[in-house]
Amino acid sequence: MALERCRLALLFAVFMDLVGITSLLVGIFAELQLNGQDFGDLLIYTGAILVFLSLIGWIFWYTGNIEISLEELQQDYTAKDGTLARLARKISRHLSHKDVSHTNRKWQNVKREEKVDTLQLSRTKDLKKEVEERL
Repeated sequence: MALERCRLALLFAVFMDLVGITSLLVGIFAELQLNGQDFGDLLIYTGAILVFLSLIGWIFWYTGNIEISLEELQQDYTAKDGTLARLARKISRHLSHKDVSHTNRKWQNVKREEKVDTLQLSRTKDLKKEVEERL
């Protein structure tokens, strides 16, 4: 593994590990009290959270440094012509061509190319009569 790639992720991971472990050890071994309140538990929990967050940096750094040769990549790409790959492509095409407003049946007849500039009410005459009757 090379250290020159994904330096920011590596620095983030190492920094979070150092700060987290320091906080954890200070919380365990030092007796920190302020106005009668013990802050050791706070440092222990904070250190554990920081060490956990450092895993994000380690994962990014590791995945950013994986090297795949062009031959392996081409072999992997051509090997995906099985039944499962065809099923995945079919589902993907179906989902990508599906109407956005699937649940609303009134809008399914509108073509994708048409843009609706104004919203038209289907019962405008009935609404006018209702308003006149109420007045």
